[in-house]
Amino acid sequence: MDARTILRLSRAHFLIPGILLYILGALTAMAGGIDIDPLRLLLGYTIFGTAHLAVSFSNDYFDRETDMMGTRTPVSGGSGVLQEHPELERMALVMAVLLTLASICLGVLFMLIFQPPWWFLLFVIAGNALVWSYSAPPVRLASRGWGEAATALAAGLLMPGMGYLVVSGTIDAWFLTLSLPLLCYGLFFIISVELPDVESDKLSGKDNMLVRMGRDFGLIVGATATAMGTVLLIIIAIMGILDGLPVWGFVILSFIPLAAGMMGVLMKGMNQKMAVRQVKVNFGALVLFVLCSNLLILGQMV
Repeated sequence: MDARTILRLSRAHFLIPGILLYILGALTAMAGGIDIDPLRLLLGYTIFGTAHLAVSFSNDYFDRETDMMGTRTPVSGGSGVLQEHPELERMALVMAVLLTLASICLGVLFMLIFQPPWWFLLFVIAGNALVWSYSAPPVRLASRGWGEAATALAAGLLMPGMGYLVVSGTIDAWFLTLSLPLLCYGLFFIISVELPDVESDKLSGKDNMLVRMGRDFGLIVGATATAMGTVLLIIIAIMGILDGLPVWGFVILSFIPLAAGMMGVLMKGMNQKMAVRQVKVNFGALVLFVLCSNLLILGQMV
C-alpha cells in the first residue's frame, strides 16, 4: 500500500468543489461587513474538510459491490481502489470513522476557542451524520430514493453554510436566500453523478431518480434545476435582497451551468459513454460557476 493508492482512494479532487463552496459561504459573510479571522476560517475548514474527506472512504467502502458493476469516471463509480485491492476494505472503513471523529473533535475545539452559538456543534454533527447516512446501512439514503435530496442539501446548504457560520457565527436570512439557487445546483450535481451509473445502480437494486425514470428524464430535471437557479438569482437581483453581493454577476455566470444542462437535454437517448462526457461538462461548469462567483465577490471587496 503506497501513498498514491491512498490518494486515489481519497478522491481528493472532490475536495475542490467543497473548498470553493466553503469559501463562497465565508465570502458571503464578509461581504455583509464581517471581518475575517484567518485562524477561525482555517480551523473551520479542517472541521469541514475532514468530514468531506470521510465521504470518499465511506462511499467507496459501502458501495464497493455496486461499483464493481459500473464504469468509473472522475465523479462517479468510486475510486476503483477497493476493487483492485480488496485487502484495503477495512482500512477504508477505519479511515472514514477516524475522519468523522476528527471532524467532531475539531468542532468541540472550535467551540472552546471561539465560543460560537451552542448549536454550532449540532451543525457539525448533522453534516457528519449526512455523510454516513448517504451510503451506510441502515439508512442508505442513496439506495432509498433520498440521495438527490441529501446531496442538494449538502451542496446548497451545509457546505457553504459551514463557511458562513464559521465567519459570521450564525445562519440567517441573508445566507438562506443565497442557498436557494445553490440547492438547485446541488441537485444538478448529483443527477450528473448518477448519469453513467444507471445500469449498474439498477442491477444493484439502488432506488434513485434515474433508475426509476431513466437518463432522459434525469437530464430534463438537471436542466430544469439549472434554469431554476438562474431564475432565482434574477429574482434575488431584481428584489435587491442581497445588496452587497454581485448578484447580477452571479446571474451572468449562471448561464454556464445552464448551457451545460441544456446541452444534456439535446442529447436524447444518451448511452453510458456519452453520459461520461456529459458528467465532465456538467462538473466543469459547476466548478467554474462557483470559482468565478468567489472571484467576483473578492473583486468587489478589494
